[in-house]
Amino acid sequence: IKDNLKRLIPAVDRELREAAVRRDREKAEEALEKSTQTLEAVVQSSPLAIIVIDPIGNVQMWNPAAEQIFGWSAQEVLGHPLPIVPGEKKPEFGPNRERGPQDKKFVNLERRHKRKDGVLIDTSLSTALLCDHQGEISGVMWIIADITERKRSEATINHMAFYDALTDLPNRTLLRDRLQQAMLIASYGSQSVGLFLIDLDRFREINDTLGHHRGDALLQQIGPRLRDALQASDIIARLGGDEFAVLLPQVDVEQATLVAGQIRKALEKPFLVEGIPIVIEASIGIAFSPDHGENPDSLIQHADIAMYVAKEHKTGYTLYSSEVDKHSPRRLALLGELRDAIDLDHLFLHYQPKIHLWTRRIIGVEALVRWQHPQYGVIPPDQFITVAEHSGLIKPLTLWVVQTALHQCNIWLQEGRQLRVAVNLSARNLEDPQLPDQISELLDASGVAASSLELEITESALMVNPAHAMEALTRLGNMGIQLSIDDFGTGYSSLGYLKRLPVNQIKIDKSFVKEMATDESDAMIVRSTIELTHNLGLKVVAEGVESLEVLEKLAALNCDAAQGYYISRPVPPSELNVWFNETAALKGWNL
Repeated sequence: IKDNLKRLIPAVDRELREAAVRRDREKAEEALEKSTQTLEAVVQSSPLAIIVIDPIGNVQMWNPAAEQIFGWSAQEVLGHPLPIVPGEKKPEFGPNRERGPQDKKFVNLERRHKRKDGVLIDTSLSTALLCDHQGEISGVMWIIADITERKRSEATINHMAFYDALTDLPNRTLLRDRLQQAMLIASYGSQSVGLFLIDLDRFREINDTLGHHRGDALLQQIGPRLRDALQASDIIARLGGDEFAVLLPQVDVEQATLVAGQIRKALEKPFLVEGIPIVIEASIGIAFSPDHGENPDSLIQHADIAMYVAKEHKTGYTLYSSEVDKHSPRRLALLGELRDAIDLDHLFLHYQPKIHLWTRRIIGVEALVRWQHPQYGVIPPDQFITVAEHSGLIKPLTLWVVQTALHQCNIWLQEGRQLRVAVNLSARNLEDPQLPDQISELLDASGVAASSLELEITESALMVNPAHAMEALTRLGNMGIQLSIDDFGTGYSSLGYLKRLPVNQIKIDKSFVKEMATDESDAMIVRSTIELTHNLGLKVVAEGVESLEVLEKLAALNCDAAQGYYISRPVPPSELNVWFNETAALKGWNL
């Protein structure tokens, strides 16, 4: 028995080992099957297209996501060449291809692939080679995501960033980029780049009269109209509001002048908006690089300055030059500091008295703003008023002047001096529909009667937008505020038009008054103006009186009031109090 057992032990041991091997193999096969099932489930349920291609380019795997993304069923593509590559290009791999370590890594790409219906879609593609146990290439795997919507969203966002939403023209950001490129290219050939800034004249009146929706419809027609007058290489942009720009990549002064004329002619033809013919005019500022600017910002700035000059002088278009540039670097720096000067009370007022020529009474003062700059000292208004008008700061500046003048008027009232204080308004002020209400609030807060405030408006400002001027002045006049037309004779309005305005007086411009004692033509203009104005029931004030002789001539012509250096220069309130008590009293002028 013992011998038999010894003989059986090797056999049993062998059987046990074989059973163990079988168990391990079964477990491995079970694990492999489970792994295969898991992999199959992943492939089948993946939202990404998973495609395997054999070395000759035929499809070996095509999961449901691939069917959904590309439209072909697995039955249609398995065993056939990959159909999604435009132009039916085959993947470049095979048994003789030289391989490197990177072959086993995924390579990420963005490509356009073809759907079954022929439409090309944007995709994100990850691809890697597959190798067998001997290291030979057995195929390639592609994992693909459809990113068409993402690309469309990116394109939409990009378009919104660089194009104007209303007109679909390039915006300021894209214009600056194209300008930078054009200036760089032109510099290699010593050529000039031309930039036009175009502003539609009195566009606000169109909005106010016909409605903003019609104004927008008109703006949408500007680009196509300009395109008809330009070459294909020229770039049209909308900078905002009613301001457009045209970039001419290579142009000289003569060509630019010709193009400016073509643009104005193209805009002359009436625009038809909802059956309504609308006629507009435009002011164009022209600047060239490198003569007028060596970078986009300076070129845009100088074209903008030239445009404002063209608008102010009604020349249609103006070429930038240092002569027309009132915006020196110092002025531009001052513009950046002006808002702080308003907020921090770095401004102050001087007052110039007016006397009544019949009674020789002091009837009022004109408030004139000055700027006490910490670096430049006292800055006169002609260095910052125009800049404020063009920058939008004229509104807070005007309200500051009105508020300060009313406060000083109240101080004088407490001292027993009843004076009317005059403040100047600009054309931009008259276009602000909130101005009358804001001035009313300042009057209420000051405790000063409305009749103690006088607002002076230049004749030319009235004619910028007569409809707005009439509305604003009517509202101000109804409050009891005195209204005066300043610099009369330098504009182009008529006394017949002035008769319809709710004004109380006119001020004859000093250019006619200063020389009237020696220039008979000026004296005749002053005499006629006084007579005609009185016939309209208005008062007349002469400014620029610098001699006793002129003062007496004005009195002889029945002029109502006068101001000028002979009477007093503009002075601060402290000096004006001295003037009241000494100079005015000595000359027999009194309150």
